[in-house]
Amino acid sequence: MPGQRAFSQGTVRPKLPLLKILQAAGAQGETFTLKEVMHHLGQYIMVKQLYDKRQQHMVYCGGDQLGELLGLESFSVKDPSPVYEMLKRNLTSAAMTGRFVTVWTAIFNIVLM
Repeated sequence: MPGQRAFSQGTVRPKLPLLKILQAAGAQGETFTLKEVMHHLGQYIMVKQLYDKRQQHMVYCGGDQLGELLGLESFSVKDPSPVYEMLKRNLTSAAMTGRFVTVWTAIFNIVLM
C-alpha cells in the first residue's frame, strides 16, 4: 500500500499552502521527512525574519502565509503545539508523535543561538 510505504519511510506530503511555504525556504520536491519539513519551516522563519530579534523564541507571523496556516498572529517556539496542530492538518502519511518534539527542539535550538 503506497501510504504505508511512505509512513514506514517517514516521508510526508505537505498540502499546497504548506508546500508553498517550504518551497519559499528552498525545499524541492513534494515529499519530505519530518526533519526536512521542520528545517524548511525554520529557514522560512529566519529568511522572512518573522522572529523577534530580542526575544528570538517569539515568531510574529500575522499577515504572512504561515500565520494564515496557523490561524495566529504570533507564537513561541517554546510551545510548539500550534505548529504541531497545523502540521497534523497539512501533512499526509505523517507519524506525528514524540519525533515531532525532538525535531522541533533540534531545529529551533539552532535558530535561537
